[in-house]
Amino acid sequence: MKLYDKDIQKALVVGLGFRSGLAAANFMARRGVAVTVSDMKSEEELSEIIAQLEPGVKTETGHQDVSILDGGFDLLVLSPGVPVRIPLVQEAFNRGIQVVSEIELAYAFIRGGIIAITGTDGKSTTTSLVGHILEQLGHHTIVGGNIGIPLISLVEETSDESVAVIELSSFQLETIDRFRPDVAAILNLSPDHQDRYSGMEDYFAAKKRIAASQTKEDTFVYNLDDARLAAGLDEVSGALTSFSINNEGADAFYRDGMIYLSDDKKNPVIDPSKMKVVGLHNVQNAMAALLMVKACLVKKGIVPDYVEIAEACYSFVGLEHRMEDAGIFEGRKFINDSKATTVGAVTMAVKGLSGNGILIIGGKTKGDDYSRLADELKGRVRAVVLIGESSELFAEILAGFKTVRAGSMDDALVQAMRQSREGDMILLSPACASFDMYTSYDERGKIFKKGVDKLREGTLEWT
Repeated sequence: MKLYDKDIQKALVVGLGFRSGLAAANFMARRGVAVTVSDMKSEEELSEIIAQLEPGVKTETGHQDVSILDGGFDLLVLSPGVPVRIPLVQEAFNRGIQVVSEIELAYAFIRGGIIAITGTDGKSTTTSLVGHILEQLGHHTIVGGNIGIPLISLVEETSDESVAVIELSSFQLETIDRFRPDVAAILNLSPDHQDRYSGMEDYFAAKKRIAASQTKEDTFVYNLDDARLAAGLDEVSGALTSFSINNEGADAFYRDGMIYLSDDKKNPVIDPSKMKVVGLHNVQNAMAALLMVKACLVKKGIVPDYVEIAEACYSFVGLEHRMEDAGIFEGRKFINDSKATTVGAVTMAVKGLSGNGILIIGGKTKGDDYSRLADELKGRVRAVVLIGESSELFAEILAGFKTVRAGSMDDALVQAMRQSREGDMILLSPACASFDMYTSYDERGKIFKKGVDKLREGTLEWT
């Protein structure tokens, strides 16, 4: 197998999971590469995944000793959850072994146009929205990356006419090399994964790698309202294109409840009130998506049809676990925002509460500055229900609010019902990872929705 101009005969995949690691290992094995997979988990823990590996793929489980590299590898493919700072990866650098992400591996083989999206919040929704718009316009579109579908598994579906819409995390961007999207976007920037990065500048540097190989022929979309982001783009070579809620000087802006393009400041393009996804953050997502789709089409030599683009926005139903309507019970509206694992995401979510809401928050912290939430919640919540291992932390931060603790999601719903009144919104927006109580935000959100169903059925008593 050739990776660009280099022959790859032996490769090591570091980090085996149902997604990136497994997909990367099998992709290379099917192309004649001798593949070894390394993971800290035991063979027993990984048995279901190992069973799905191509015949001949070797496994090194239960350790990640640097001695693994004595096998003589041409390439190391790093799964996104594995930090580059671990000794095995650092020793690979020292030995001159090429280290790439699964995204970079896929890029070497992918065909067609590429739209790449990162940011702290809103990545998945915006990626899905861009993909939905392009599909509605009749373009062959694939959607993958951090959204849950490894890009490497979609390579063979691409063609010269297709467009790949890729969600990227900062972890995935750490080890890209030549990756060059036609359109790149950073939606916003707020403290996240500070347990992995030395500070915001380190985190921002990882995000900005999305545009590292762009040229003036490409487009870079960014949030003009994010001061740190807007001020830190001097080295970006792509054509800078901005969106804003507050500044009508942006390329896409929001005025009097409507979305406009700077090309025509009199006639709106999108009416957010017609969209199925709600909230100011989804106005931002729609503006970003509009600019990305426009840039992609223009580069293809296609004149954008803004009426069709708007209709596509109106038909987009959003993502599960992201401000998802979970129904109404006893006059309370339940919203599942389990995917909100940062302060920024929660901040956008609670802006719709207006003082008559109950917030369910907590989980496994990620090094964020959670003290910022105290100001954001003022005047917006009636009470806060605390779950997970962060309960003590949030009890201190939110000492000025009425807080109650819950031992499970069902208990949290019961406490929320008792603290709420008819007409209130009960919002699960945790601000934290789920791993203290659940295997994923997906499981957490599903259990929340099941709990709401139990309230309706009368099998979860709250009075």
